[in-house]
Amino acid sequence: MELSGKTALVTGASRGIGAAIARRLADAGAHVAVNYAGSRDAAQALVAEIAATGGKAFAVQADVGTLDGIRSMLNACDAAFGGAPNLDILVNNAGVGGEGDAGSLKKCSEELFDRMIAVNQKAPHFITQYCLDRLRDKGRIVNIGSLGGRSALPPFAAYAATKRALQSLTMSTAVVVAPRGITCNLVAPGAVDTEFNSALLEKPGWAEGTAKLTPMKRLGVPEDIAGAVMMLVRDEAHWVTGQIVEASGGLFL
Repeated sequence: MELSGKTALVTGASRGIGAAIARRLADAGAHVAVNYAGSRDAAQALVAEIAATGGKAFAVQADVGTLDGIRSMLNACDAAFGGAPNLDILVNNAGVGGEGDAGSLKKCSEELFDRMIAVNQKAPHFITQYCLDRLRDKGRIVNIGSLGGRSALPPFAAYAATKRALQSLTMSTAVVVAPRGITCNLVAPGAVDTEFNSALLEKPGWAEGTAKLTPMKRLGVPEDIAGAVMMLVRDEAHWVTGQIVEASGGLFL
């Protein structure tokens, strides 16, 4: 229970990587806010699962792509965690992609592009901004990026660009919060078997071919990414900040 007495907020936490992160934080003793946009049943089920194993969590609905949604979410956290400063761990995980190649350079619509910017780039910026006074000294900020932030991904050009921007935000944030002993790092997943990647997983041979590109010869699972996040939120990681940690199984080495 190394995180006993600490609080955590995970955005986009009802399913996939976000749910795995929330589960691991709760298992380690943190009181976790499980943010979700529309998957109410999944979020409530996760909260119930955490409670059944002796953990503490609550679900909070908010569209973090809007400032009103962000404020609503943080007000709910304030009510549950108490007066500021009240937050120890912030995980900016919420993200939007595109079905198939809808987010490609050739096909991406303005509507999808704007939505990706809102959730993948604008949300982490303003959530972090609004949490500066809420974070306790020696807290942890972890942004969830993508291997696409450094690689050419033509079918997902718009998505990859937002994740590249998140790398820059991570570095700037690390400098701003460092005087208070707060760290900010980014975990960049590679190919992970989640609903988020369902369109790719449905392509014949994609999973097998991609797995062969990793030294470990398998796709990642959400728990692999949660493990990387756990490394960064531990006390032992207090000297690690502004870093891009690739949790990809060595994809493209």
